[in-house]
Amino acid sequence: MRAVLCTALVVAALAAAPTPAPALDPVRILLVGDSVTQGSSGDWTWRYRLWRHFADAGVPVDFVGPRDDLWRLPEGGGGEATYADPDFDRDHAARWGMWALFPDVPFDALVATYQPDVVVEALGVNDLLYGVDAAEVSAAIAARVLEARAARPDVAVVLTEPSQHWFPGVLELNTRLADIASDLTTATSPVVVARAADGYDAEEDTWDGSHPNARGEVRIAAAVADALHALGVGPAAARPLVVPPVGPQVPATVTATAGDQQATVSWTGGPGASAQVLWGRDVTLDQPWTSLPLPVAATGTWTGRSLVNGHLYAYRLQPMKGDDLPDGEVYSAPAWVVPSEPPSDPPDPPGPPDPPAPQPGVVTSPPDRPTRLRAFVVGGRCVGLRWRAVTGATSYVVEVRTRSGWSRPVPTTTTRWQSPRLRAARTWRFRVRAVRDGTSGAPATLSVRRARSAGPCR
Repeated sequence: MRAVLCTALVVAALAAAPTPAPALDPVRILLVGDSVTQGSSGDWTWRYRLWRHFADAGVPVDFVGPRDDLWRLPEGGGGEATYADPDFDRDHAARWGMWALFPDVPFDALVATYQPDVVVEALGVNDLLYGVDAAEVSAAIAARVLEARAARPDVAVVLTEPSQHWFPGVLELNTRLADIASDLTTATSPVVVARAADGYDAEEDTWDGSHPNARGEVRIAAAVADALHALGVGPAAARPLVVPPVGPQVPATVTATAGDQQATVSWTGGPGASAQVLWGRDVTLDQPWTSLPLPVAATGTWTGRSLVNGHLYAYRLQPMKGDDLPDGEVYSAPAWVVPSEPPSDPPDPPGPPDPPAPQPGVVTSPPDRPTRLRAFVVGGRCVGLRWRAVTGATSYVVEVRTRSGWSRPVPTTTTRWQSPRLRAARTWRFRVRAVRDGTSGAPATLSVRRARSAGPCR
């Protein structure tokens, strides 16, 4: 009887207990894109910002795809894992340089393999930069939508605008994306556009005039979050947007070696740094910190000369990515050094002494002047330059003449540079220097006449 009573009480309790809500399956999202989506050494990426948006909102999502890496800078190539914060779902299907016309993996194969509920596509700008017209690029993007739908008829699609609206053809492509979304939307497979170009600024939101810095990542992620919200996935992005600090946040590691009236500073840059600003001070004279006029390499060696023996000197480095200096006090720990005279040498052995072995990384002569400097694109507010590589150069710096003199040098590790937004002028004047281990050579100069086109480039 007692057993029967206990059993009856358990059954009654179970019947009275509320039914727990079923756990929601995560929304599977496939992110397909180029360098803007993949990101590079030291980045958070806009993928991270989007994942944080869903995590903070308590919306379960599962990013899917064949990759989980960043692009390695400055060497190039995939497989990099130096995220600013790796603690998120890093799966994706993006690669630096990918075209809409030639995706790495056909969209039908990607969708069949990873079974996403939503495909977020962010391609097209590389096609445009290599001369494909916007009509052909938009046709390719429409074909990618149909390929995805062939593998899963109910897949939803987000078409993400290229954020670089100052590049030729991007404004037209972005207009065409809206037409694609309208034409291809069905009752079971909606297509929407993420307005990533709205309010996006070349100077404030990129580190090189093309790729997003931390601010740009937040803006792109917000645009994609709004588009996913339109599909019923998660909330829209909260506004005003919270703007994070930009620039590399990991300082270099630095050492210094004393010599006779000189000091050699060696450093290894942190992830994401494409250059460094070298600062120094004479501690004995209580001098303030001063920096070299030009950036030095991300990783390298530099020798300061004409120092006072017996004085204490300090050196530190501040990382840069493209033209972005870090917000906040991001400096290496100081390296301390006291130059001194060498001890007296013993008498030389008979015969001429051997020449001293060169010190690795110490510059004995500046690199040559760049040759064949020319403009490959000219617009109303935009100029692209290229030049022939200089033997032994580790990087280059580009300066623009302004009303008050030459601008702050902008470093680059390639032989191409493009300014997305120049001041209004009939003619711009540029100079380009090669840099080797922190020493710059003579500049090559070029004057470029503004194009009559009202657009940013032609």
